[in-house]
Amino acid sequence: MLKKLSILLLLLLAFSLVLISCGPTETVDEEAESPEALSPKHGGTLSSAYYAPGNLDPAFLSTVIDEYIARQFSDHLVFIDEDNLPDITRSVAEHWEGDEDAKIWTFKLRQGIMFHDGKEMTSLDVKFTYDRLRDPDIGAATVGMYENIIDITAPDDYTVIFELAESNTDFLMDLADYHALIMDADNDDFATNWNGTGPFMVERYEPEDRIILVRNPNYWMTDADGYPLPYLDSMEIIFLSDSTAQIEALRGGQINYLFYLPTEFIPGLEADPDIVVYQAPSNTTYVLRMRSDEGPASDVRVRQALKAGTDRSAILEGAVGGLGTTGRDTPIGPAYGDFYLDVPEPERDVEKAIELLEEAGYGDGLDITITTQESSPIPAIATIWKEQMADIGVNVDIQLVPSDIYYGADDMWLEAPFGITDWGARPYPQPYLDLAYTCGAPWNESHFCDPELDELAAAVAKEMDHDERVRLYHEIQELFIERGPIIIPFFINNLWAAHENVKGLVPTSGLGTAMDLRAVYLED
Repeated sequence: MLKKLSILLLLLLAFSLVLISCGPTETVDEEAESPEALSPKHGGTLSSAYYAPGNLDPAFLSTVIDEYIARQFSDHLVFIDEDNLPDITRSVAEHWEGDEDAKIWTFKLRQGIMFHDGKEMTSLDVKFTYDRLRDPDIGAATVGMYENIIDITAPDDYTVIFELAESNTDFLMDLADYHALIMDADNDDFATNWNGTGPFMVERYEPEDRIILVRNPNYWMTDADGYPLPYLDSMEIIFLSDSTAQIEALRGGQINYLFYLPTEFIPGLEADPDIVVYQAPSNTTYVLRMRSDEGPASDVRVRQALKAGTDRSAILEGAVGGLGTTGRDTPIGPAYGDFYLDVPEPERDVEKAIELLEEAGYGDGLDITITTQESSPIPAIATIWKEQMADIGVNVDIQLVPSDIYYGADDMWLEAPFGITDWGARPYPQPYLDLAYTCGAPWNESHFCDPELDELAAAVAKEMDHDERVRLYHEIQELFIERGPIIIPFFINNLWAAHENVKGLVPTSGLGTAMDLRAVYLED
């Protein structure tokens, strides 16, 4: 009897298998709709080259390559688009609103966003991220920017509420600062454990050689057809300290993408049929700054003399081939629309410069040392400026150092009497004031402290009326022009280059490193 039952069961099993094999075949369509299904755009490695990073803890990012790498392994609560506007479709928050006074801001988070280790991101992680960035004991550069925050609460897993002391109509922009990448609240080592929510995960990091990131298979974003992003399988950044070597690597096919291009290579790259050059105007600049708390530049007449002796158009043309717009010695450039004070470019006046130096006690000449990076176009800027200064009796000694030394542990860039520092674009002007020019600002490399500027910066930060904000920003720029500690020869265009088979690159007027690579793909 048992033997007959066994035979019967085997026959039934065989019959059921036949039915299954002859059944409908919609499994291909189901697979295409599966979250694991990949489109024809998927695959390949985007390879690039740049200087080695200095710090990959998002709270302490300070260089171009730091920011470029970090935005690949984590996300922003608020994403800023290519026109410097908040884009909710690419933000971790799926909804936000401020009250009528712009003091209470409420954010609803997308559900199901996962950290690389499989933990779901919640409001506690967002709260932790911003609490860390505003904690004076942590000491991030964002402490001043976020000191207006009274409290951050997380009433449920997907709601975050920010309470501000003063109104801030630009608060969305503040939350999008490049340091503000959402990090895991349970992480206890942000310097080496990059457990983010971003499109790529760090697979291997060799500090003196390269970093390799691989596609996050559980990333939350999809394309218009429902396929998962990012398209690329991986990203590789090779650390090359020589810009010529970076360009040759692109031309030779060792890499297929470059950002922050040295302008002297643009004509040759544009003539190469296999390479496409992208550019967009920006507020990125190279600030020639003077310490105003000690030494010769503590005298405003010396600062005014050095400005009067500077030919900004000549520096723009000679250093970057005219690929930008001349500056007015304020950190607020034409990219900011009506916030920008549109006045004529200062004319070079050698006689005035010499007269001011004589009044300051330097009629017999002045010797200064300018310390800066050896990365292009900074050496060219320094060399041209040195030649211009010679005409007014100022002898300039140029000290070039690698970027990792300039921004290194000894804070050379913050302490040198004179320097040239590259400052990336911000979505609106206030961060420059808060980070670099108000008394006690964390990156106040010029050691500038002007009570009137502090008062104006505080006023414009909380002003609700647009016309009044325009007036205040104009007044701030007039102050910089009159007695500020900086010379801004020009604002350079953002420049990128890639092999012609790299598709989906959309230039941005914000940070050059902020080009969104999630929808970039390689064409066969």
